Amino acid sequence: MRDLTKRAGQSRSTSPVLVNEHFVVEACSTCYIPGYLIVTPSDAVESLSQMNPAALAALGPTLAMITAAIEAIVQPQRVYCALFSEETRAVHLHLFPRTEWLTSQYFATHPDETEISGPRLMDWARRTFQKPIRGMDRDGILEKIRAWLAFRASEA
Repeated sequence: MRDLTKRAGQSRSTSPVLVNEHFVVEACSTCYIPGYLIVTPSDAVESLSQMNPAALAALGPTLAMITAAIEAIVQPQRVYCALFSEETRAVHLHLFPRTEWLTSQYFATHPDETEISGPRLMDWARRTFQKPIRGMDRDGILEKIRAWLAFRASEA
């Protein structure tokens, strides 16, 4: 059985993008797509059905707020939200921005494909971009997302 205390995919080199009562949001450490964030419950569980009611109530608003920040800063064509829990059994959600650049890279690598498959594109990106991407300032994007979230929190 895998260790539930192990954080899956979080960055160890940068501080969290957001920490609230129920969740920690950090950059993915295994894929360097700018704006790719991992949302992890503060209390490790193996299933959404095991989360406490307060955390469940905060999940939707937290995901919506983080997605809005990604949309505002990264301006992707789409933000995928996925729960796999394969590297570790602990629940963690992936917020993955599919940008025009990423889409064009995918189609250049897969010329026979004519339609987007989100799961295939995300799997390909996670295998392809395991190191910093030349010309992309992932840390700068994280700072902008952090600032956007801080500004929204100060308005509340």
